[in-house]
Amino acid sequence: MPAEAQRGVRAPTGARGRIVCVLFELLYRNRTLYWLASTLPFAGQWRVWQRLALERLRGADVLEVGCGIGTLLADMTQAGYHCQAIDRSPQMVAATRRELRRRGLGSDATTVRQASVQALPFADAAFDNVVSTFPTDYIADPQALRELRRVLRPDGRLIVVLGATLLPTRALLAPLLAIQRLVYGRVSAEREAGDTNPTLADALLQRMRVAGFSPHLERVRGPFWVASVMTAVPATH
Repeated sequence: MPAEAQRGVRAPTGARGRIVCVLFELLYRNRTLYWLASTLPFAGQWRVWQRLALERLRGADVLEVGCGIGTLLADMTQAGYHCQAIDRSPQMVAATRRELRRRGLGSDATTVRQASVQALPFADAAFDNVVSTFPTDYIADPQALRELRRVLRPDGRLIVVLGATLLPTRALLAPLLAIQRLVYGRVSAEREAGDTNPTLADALLQRMRVAGFSPHLERVRGPFWVASVMTAVPATH
């Protein structure tokens, strides 16, 4: 979701953080604003970053948590996966259903429902994959992680696109980087890319291990961006 595209699982703090949280809560209630906020400030790379999850899928059954406006869910369904999705926002659930209808996929191929990740309405071991892209801090909530572990099959995988950022490699990106710093604070993209700020994902890595996952964090580089993707499998004891 857009609130986390620059910083991963941690939102800005202080007065800026409170303002940003209010603004992004508004985005979750309006499809057009959500699309604009996830497209224009990121040089059109949002969909590229989202689709990093697609190439990491294994098996047939996929649950997407936090489906937003449904673009990735529709991609996965079109690629032949059997998908279900949840989002806590009724507006995002409605937007996702519209996206599926727009692409001629319909509700028979994919089920989308309003629900909380802390209480997933699915049976144990129901999915080969659980996908979350740009999640808010729910992804590090211990109860949410326990639920994600519960619905995954023993050989399944949790795929989380934690965050992404543009890099100051092209002059044309300077205005967009300025917008990101204004919203999220002065966070160095070079530092993120160079892994010299290891605290960003440490809490999530630790909580995943406690919840019974074996996680792996990777940095994926593009021509002018870097993204953080975490893949976790159920730990064997």
